[in-house]
Amino acid sequence: MYKAIKDNKIIAISDTDSQFKFMVKDSVEIDEEHTTADYTMVGSEYVLNDDEKAIKLKKEQVRAIREQYFADYVDWYQSKPLMWNEMTEQEKTDIAGYRQYLKDYTKEEKWWEQNPMNFDEWKETELKPKEVI
Repeated sequence: MYKAIKDNKIIAISDTDSQFKFMVKDSVEIDEEHTTADYTMVGSEYVLNDDEKAIKLKKEQVRAIREQYFADYVDWYQSKPLMWNEMTEQEKTDIAGYRQYLKDYTKEEKWWEQNPMNFDEWKETELKPKEVI
């Protein structure tokens, strides 16, 4: 794998060095230890996936997805009193359970390594609350 370096930052990565032919760069380095999949673009530079910058970016992205799921599946229903009142107790229990799942999601170890499940995926798991009796 090859890295194009400019101002001590990795500005491009590739499996071949021919990709950098016309790029403004200070140097091209060979990285035999990593592959392109080991890097994430953060701002205008590439960093290793386990770098603090990459983890921070991934956390922001996963939080944004989680916040969208709150808006789509939880807040939306709860903000519509007529719909909420017409829902079955099981549907309300499911939404409340999903809300709790989303709230607790970032408490899991390395939660940022995958996105939370959407409501339909979550309903198919063992995490779903049991039926209301």
